[in-house]
Amino acid sequence: MNRSLDHIDELIGKYLAGEAQDDEVAFIESWVKENDENRKYVDQFRTIFQRASTVKEFQVYDTDAAWTKLQRSLRKPEGKTVPFKTEQSSNKKIWWRVAASILLLCTVGLFLYRSLKPDISNPVVMTAATTIVTDTLPDGSDVVLNKKTKLAYSFDKKKKTHTIKLSGEAYFNVQHEANKTFVVDVEGVYVRDIGTSFNVKAYPESNTVEVVVEKGEVMFYTDQDSGVYLRENGKCVYDKTTKKFIIDQPEENVLSYKTRLFNFSNTELSKVVEDLNLVYDKKIVLAENLKACHLTVSFNNENQDEIVAIIAETLGLTVKTTEDKILLEGSGCENK
Repeated sequence: MNRSLDHIDELIGKYLAGEAQDDEVAFIESWVKENDENRKYVDQFRTIFQRASTVKEFQVYDTDAAWTKLQRSLRKPEGKTVPFKTEQSSNKKIWWRVAASILLLCTVGLFLYRSLKPDISNPVVMTAATTIVTDTLPDGSDVVLNKKTKLAYSFDKKKKTHTIKLSGEAYFNVQHEANKTFVVDVEGVYVRDIGTSFNVKAYPESNTVEVVVEKGEVMFYTDQDSGVYLRENGKCVYDKTTKKFIIDQPEENVLSYKTRLFNFSNTELSKVVEDLNLVYDKKIVLAENLKACHLTVSFNNENQDEIVAIIAETLGLTVKTTEDKILLEGSGCENK
C-alpha cells in the first residue's frame, strides 16, 4: 500500500482511535518498525492521545495552522542553532516545547471529538392517530402505520444504522442495503432487518411485542437475549413479563389494516367484529346474544357500510347506525 507521509499524522490518529482500516493498520505498524525515530514519534502521539481521551470538552482550533507549526518544529528543522545558551534562550525553548505540546494536545483532542461523537441525523417523526397512514422513510423503505401509532426514524452515519423507535403497530417493507443496518427498537426489544417485509405490533398498554414476517428474514432479540431468527410467514411474540420469546402461527388477518383483505372461516362473530374495528373508524357493536354466531366470508377492500350490510344479510340481522357506532341486533344464532 502506498501512503503519502503528508498524511501520516492523520493515519496515526485513526490507528490509535481504533478507526483505521486493516491496510492502514498494517502500514502504521510497518512504518514504526522502520527506525527508532518513527517509533518515538508514534509513542509521543500515543502519550498525548491517552491524555486527551480523558478530556470532557474540546474547543475548536485552527488545526491546519497548528499542525504546520508543530510539524515544522518536530520533523523539519531548517538548520542548526548556534550553541550559545542564555537563560532567556533556554526559557524560550521551554515555552516553545510547552506550546508545541499544547498544539498537539488540542489537535488530538479535536480528532477524538470528531471521531468519537455520534453522527446521527435529526429524527423524522411520523404519527397515525385515528387513521392508517402510508408513507416512505428517508432511506426509501415503505411503512404503513396502524391507528394510535408513532415512530421516530434516525440514521447514524458513523455506525451506518437506521433506527426506528416504535410505539404502536407498523408494517415495514425495507429498502435493504448490505452495508447498512435497519433496526426497529421497542424499548430495548429489537427487530433487525435481513432483507425483509415484516410487521411489528407493540402498543404501550400491551404486555407483548409481536413480529410477523411476510417476506425475508429478521432477527428478534433483546440486549440480554439473542432471541430468534424469523423467516417468511413466521411469527414470534415477546412477553415483557417473562422476558421469553414464543414462536406462534400468524393469524389470518394480521395485515388487514394494510391490505383491507379479510378472510373468516367459521369464525365467531365477536372475533370478526374485533378485527374489523381495528381497521375501520366507526365502532361495530354486537348485541350480547350474537357474539356466539359464526361467519364464513371474505372482504376485499370494501368500505365499512358494505361490510356491515353483508354481515347483516348473511345472518339475518338488523343495523342501527349512530354518529360514532354501528349496532348489530337479531334473534341470535343458537340454531344456525
